[in-house]
Amino acid sequence: MILRRAYSTASSSLRIAIVGSGPAGLYTCAGLVSRIPQGKIDVFDRSAVPYGLIQYGVAPDHYDVKRCINQFEKLFVDNVDRVKLYCNVKIGEDLTYDELCNDYDAVVLAYGANKPRKLNIPGDDAVNCMSGGDFVAWYNGGYSPIIPLLDNSNAVVVGNGNVSIDCSRILLSSIEKLSKLDIPENALKVLKQSQVSNINIFGRRGPKDASFTIKELRELLNMEGCTVSTAIADDEALAISEIVDKMDRPKKRILQLMLERRLPKNPDAPKKCTVEFFQKPVSIEKNSSGRIEAVNFENSLTGKSQRVPCGLLIYAIGYQNVLLPGVPTTPDNKLLLSDWCRIPSDNCKVYATGWCAHNPNGVIAQTQSQAVAVADEIAKDFAQYSKKDNKNGSELRLQSRKVPFLSFNDWKYVDECEKMMGRILGKLREKIQNVPEFIKLGRRSIVP
Repeated sequence: MILRRAYSTASSSLRIAIVGSGPAGLYTCAGLVSRIPQGKIDVFDRSAVPYGLIQYGVAPDHYDVKRCINQFEKLFVDNVDRVKLYCNVKIGEDLTYDELCNDYDAVVLAYGANKPRKLNIPGDDAVNCMSGGDFVAWYNGGYSPIIPLLDNSNAVVVGNGNVSIDCSRILLSSIEKLSKLDIPENALKVLKQSQVSNINIFGRRGPKDASFTIKELRELLNMEGCTVSTAIADDEALAISEIVDKMDRPKKRILQLMLERRLPKNPDAPKKCTVEFFQKPVSIEKNSSGRIEAVNFENSLTGKSQRVPCGLLIYAIGYQNVLLPGVPTTPDNKLLLSDWCRIPSDNCKVYATGWCAHNPNGVIAQTQSQAVAVADEIAKDFAQYSKKDNKNGSELRLQSRKVPFLSFNDWKYVDECEKMMGRILGKLREKIQNVPEFIKLGRRSIVP
């Protein structure tokens, strides 16, 4: 249970801007609503859709993870006079960072880290070589620059995290299951014609360093019509078995599960997936058309090389932090923090939380815990604060520049339209992927 303490502030109209409407931003917002009763909070997001990776980064069959959206919607509905949403607003373009600092008493940066890390190996520009982030955005109806070619039976996934497991599971799932989710029709059409039946997941490190959760691994291991095994060498399995009982419970359970599934349970299943470790990708081979043909790996323990033929490569090796134009930076081009959550500023108090401030990893529960802690720090900082001038927010700037921002009501209008289209198709929703069309539809909900 999280204890909430309300702090009194010397001002009755404290204005706070939050950049990012994903879990980091909205959990911070929820914390501020309860801690600063008279504060007014404006939440900005560069996307036309709120909720960040919850919307376009979580696998469509993971309803439990997406459940926090209900909590976020309640935040806007219950605090309509205090919390506003401004989607389709790009900080650094539509509003500058300095303008934001001038318009608010406090600014919270919580915009995540949405730039996938690249392999940076020879041949990584091959056709059908793509990041896990782009592949996930594609099947989630997000703004992805790719349409994968799934006409080859062999696929390679690089990475031992939850994203690599999600991508593999979607590729191996039956179309009957996928068609009931909120995967858009154009992506479903490609998946329906998919020839992928054999996936090799390669981790650059060992089993003890795998970052996927036991829930994700178990889902993959128990897929119907698919045999999944973990290719752990005998000597490595023996080394793990000797130390596994000394590890913390989560790591112990996942390692035990990996050891149990070294041998496939359903060897005659039509689809196959193998999870391998200590495999470093060193180069990609292309055919005469520039399409990926094979990936060359090197075992980081033995130095042994192997060539793995494939028609699709998905690399899910993490994300990079992206800096907003104008924010203070360190000499090595990272966000400048004066402590764990504060950013030096002359115009207002600035804070950062989530992936944009720290390493882009961790589950939503960790993001929530950090966001609540940042809300606490903000409330403490402003407990005895006396406003020197009146901060009115940035809406007038957006209006004068004719920025087509979308409010929470605009989003809900589109949300209901997508659900209605989904019901017609016998699924949860049909997402509108054309951004101008999405914005046009959303702004129709505005009452003149």
